[in-house]
Amino acid sequence: MTGKKTFTQRRLRYRKMKKIRINGIVQGVGFRPFVYKLAIEEKLQGFVLNDTNGVKIEIEGNLQAIERFEKRIKLEAPPAALIDYYKSEQFPDAGYTEFNIKLSAKTDGSTRISPDLAVCNDCMNEFNDPGDPRYQYAFINCTNCGPRYSIIQETPYDRPVTSMKSFAMCEYCESEYKDPLNRRFHAQPIACPVCGPQLSFFDHEMNPVPGDPIDNCNNNLKSGKIVGIKGIGGFHIACDATNSKVINELRSRKNRPDKPFAVMVHLNAIKQIVNVSDEQIELLKSAAAPILILPKKVKSPLASNVAPNNPNIGVFLPYAPHHFQIVTEQLPFVIMTSGNMRDEPIAIDKKVLSGLCDCFLSHNRPILNRSDDSIILPADQKNIVLRRSRGIVPSQMKLPFNIIPTMGTGAELKLSFAITKNEDLYLSPYLGNSGSKETMDFYKETLTKYKKWFRLEPELIACDLQPDFATTRFAEQSKLPIVKVQHHHAHVAAIMAEHQLNEKVIGISFDGTGFGTDKNIWGGEILIADYDNFERAYHLEYMPLPGGDAAIKHPIRIAFAYLKAAGINPDFLTGISEIEQKIITKQLENNFNIFQTSSMGRLFDCVAAMLNLYPAITFEAQSAMALEFLCDYESIQNVKSYSFKIENGKIKIFQMLNEIVADIKSNIPHKTIAKRFHKTILDFTLEALIKIRAESGLNKIVLSGGVMQNKIILCGLDEILSKNDFEVFLPERIPPNDGSIAVGQVMVANKKYKKENE
Repeated sequence: MTGKKTFTQRRLRYRKMKKIRINGIVQGVGFRPFVYKLAIEEKLQGFVLNDTNGVKIEIEGNLQAIERFEKRIKLEAPPAALIDYYKSEQFPDAGYTEFNIKLSAKTDGSTRISPDLAVCNDCMNEFNDPGDPRYQYAFINCTNCGPRYSIIQETPYDRPVTSMKSFAMCEYCESEYKDPLNRRFHAQPIACPVCGPQLSFFDHEMNPVPGDPIDNCNNNLKSGKIVGIKGIGGFHIACDATNSKVINELRSRKNRPDKPFAVMVHLNAIKQIVNVSDEQIELLKSAAAPILILPKKVKSPLASNVAPNNPNIGVFLPYAPHHFQIVTEQLPFVIMTSGNMRDEPIAIDKKVLSGLCDCFLSHNRPILNRSDDSIILPADQKNIVLRRSRGIVPSQMKLPFNIIPTMGTGAELKLSFAITKNEDLYLSPYLGNSGSKETMDFYKETLTKYKKWFRLEPELIACDLQPDFATTRFAEQSKLPIVKVQHHHAHVAAIMAEHQLNEKVIGISFDGTGFGTDKNIWGGEILIADYDNFERAYHLEYMPLPGGDAAIKHPIRIAFAYLKAAGINPDFLTGISEIEQKIITKQLENNFNIFQTSSMGRLFDCVAAMLNLYPAITFEAQSAMALEFLCDYESIQNVKSYSFKIENGKIKIFQMLNEIVADIKSNIPHKTIAKRFHKTILDFTLEALIKIRAESGLNKIVLSGGVMQNKIILCGLDEILSKNDFEVFLPERIPPNDGSIAVGQVMVANKKYKKENE
């Protein structure tokens, strides 16, 4: 008896129970079956369940086995999972005799939602296996891949609250769904050809077309038609990327004469059209499956009008199963551009695109949450996120301190909003590029969903100083306490927040347009800033912008006005009529409809127009990009800059403009002029920063604003500042452009509001 009692006591001494709480991206990614499998392997008892706080585990058994179990959770989590909160507490033994997966429960908290994920290798192996029940099935998925964000209605993430709720599972799918050891266990979009969504093909009049939908689609693409293709987050507009005639037609229909199109490319053919590294191929093949902006090959099978006058092209790989049936070795290059009217949200209804497409490949799985493709620009060893959307949203961002529930409304271009709760910030996907009714309707719809999913109601709202933005009007009508945040202060604060900075920094914010506190148009700003406030340490000297926004589409008018203001004869300019010259001259003389601007973007426009690159533009930053491309991405480290002066807080550029004109009249190659111009920006920025450091002792530099999409400027500043012992913080996970400005608005508004209400 004594021996038996001692053994029991010893066994109980090593038997423990722990309650584990995990949050992050842990729903819809195979986390519960993963936990179940670990528990079975370690011979542990208890349960796991999803709730609105994430994943809850109660685990009981041998202490050493529990320790191994916890270690393996962190080391072996499913590839699409992301743990950002883990808490483990010990409790008395509860007497569990087996391990179960329990039904989901609702609680007061919230959990993260997984982004939509590119189809995984396991599913593609089945997709290509003629003996598999899901052979060539366009909606194959598992817990490691497939739609998530685009199909969810509310949390916790379960099939009845997704757009799959109307598709009853067949016996085969249900058996996999209920098997904890199957990778489709509780894969909410699980489906097969017997019970799941189906593709359909429609003509221009929206009539169903008989025959195989994929064959119909491919035959139309090969015959030079423009096809609307419904994907995961919305429609693409597709055509053969080697057919210049159909591309011209697409440009005409979309009113998009010059802006590059993205190309979906077969993996085996990608090196025929772009220079791409192994690391970049891995990024293209990742679950996020972004568009990458890569250098074009000199000789390429692509039509020249895919990305005219541009050394780069956006490429991405098939990421939905039916993409692999369209982009094949027989049709390896397909333009897949956003299915929308110009600057408006991506469409989920084919009827919206009736004026753009000849026919449609669609399906009957509803898209509840639209998202465009994410875009990344590789720059040296870094990647610049230009558009943060499918495959990334709605992932959260940790903030450097706890804040009250707040909404940042964003700007107008690259529209997105941010909402916060405690230390968590949720940035919306890219929603559109205008303040149109359609865009703002989508904005409000997405905001309503974010508030519901993440269980928060803003108590404070932040917006831009610009009174004409639709987002400013939205904030003013919200009936919440409102804080208006200067545009460039918000840019700097956004990148500070990304890097968990909570101190005074030197912030560089170079962009095209931002309403200043003096009611002028800012954009070439070097600030001393924290979240509380900012000091405008240096800025480009003010130059005249005739007609405001109208001049932005006609850079030649900017060049003419800048040269006149600098006392330089503009008679060498081409692309500007005598009538335009007379009107602008009168405007300058009478100071009529003239706006003063310190914009770096407008300075790029001016110099580009002086070189006759684009007297008028058809898309945002077209002339500035052309000036960057002229440099051919050659090193400018040893290039001599133009002359400039820095005094009284102003960076003076008259001398630089004079020297550029002299170079133009001396027939100096435009490439040389472009390189010297870029080097001048680097040099006057460095000089200003060295002055600030000497006076303030500040050494941390934050780079922000749309001009940081220029690789020469971003990488050049990073290099030159690092060499001069500055600590440099670049945009990495959020865009440098207005797509992240809502983040900075939230941070600044909180500090200001708390200070005013102490």
